[in-house]
Amino acid sequence: MLRKAVIITISLFISQMTLLAHGSWQQHAEDMYKVFGFKRSDELTNWMKFVSSVLIDNKNADSAFSDDDKPFNFYSYLQTKYPGFQCKHRLLFHWGYNSKPWSPYLQEKTSNYGWSEEMIKEFQADLIAEQKRRNRFANEYTENLFGFEHGGKEARIARIFISIAYDVHLLGDYEPDNTDLDGLQDLESVVGDIINNLKALDKVQSSFLCKQLKKASQEQGVDTQKKAEDVLDLLKNSFSDLLKKANNGMIAEHLYAKGFRFEEINPSSPCFENSKSKKERSTLKSKRARLQSSSSIGIVIFLSLATLGILLAFLFKKRK
Repeated sequence: MLRKAVIITISLFISQMTLLAHGSWQQHAEDMYKVFGFKRSDELTNWMKFVSSVLIDNKNADSAFSDDDKPFNFYSYLQTKYPGFQCKHRLLFHWGYNSKPWSPYLQEKTSNYGWSEEMIKEFQADLIAEQKRRNRFANEYTENLFGFEHGGKEARIARIFISIAYDVHLLGDYEPDNTDLDGLQDLESVVGDIINNLKALDKVQSSFLCKQLKKASQEQGVDTQKKAEDVLDLLKNSFSDLLKKANNGMIAEHLYAKGFRFEEINPSSPCFENSKSKKERSTLKSKRARLQSSSSIGIVIFLSLATLGILLAFLFKKRK
């Protein structure tokens, strides 16, 4: 009984520690809100949940992308068609909205199976077809949500929106609170896609931000996770402003007409305090992150120890 109690407590501890990782759709949605700068609404939150939980993180998603309303489990489809195939969720759909649905991890896995070149090409074709199918649903959802036309320039803007949201999720997966990075899209590819989208949004207005993003992603002596954090911070500080100015304000005017509003920038926020240098702000942010992380871990440890204490007390009382 004692052994069982200890095992239960350890399991609870591990599960709580896992929750600290940047793995929930709510955390990704939080990043998206800060990047786009929109005021919160149920419709936007549901869209962000769709991007994170269905489009990217749920490789099964039985009926989310069904053309005929019949359940379709893509992962099961792959396992049936390619016996022996299995993978963790990050090897599927974490390649980005515009990127080729392939990665060195999938290449290594399929090579280890001993598949023929023809079989690997067929497997890749299935991934490409599924990516197109999912993207089609994502496009339609985004167009309908923001009131964009289903073709032409407005449809292109909708694709930019969904692509940026997709890339924000991928950057979030790189954040320092994650320890498992296997299967993630190459960071430079993610940043390259973001830059392409910003240029498509407004080449002139986005010029300075694109240079900053490129510089942050290629900074020497900085590890990949810190680069991803810096890139995400740049987007949080600048993308919303770009969105308001893009196309001479026409996109913002359209959004306003459809009922979407932007959050007002708080001048007292550390990101906008001119009195502090960039280095000081970065140091302050790192300290806050460490404090928050330490506080969360402390709470988890306390709760786990308390649980163990209660179980032990119950056990000893029962023995008496």
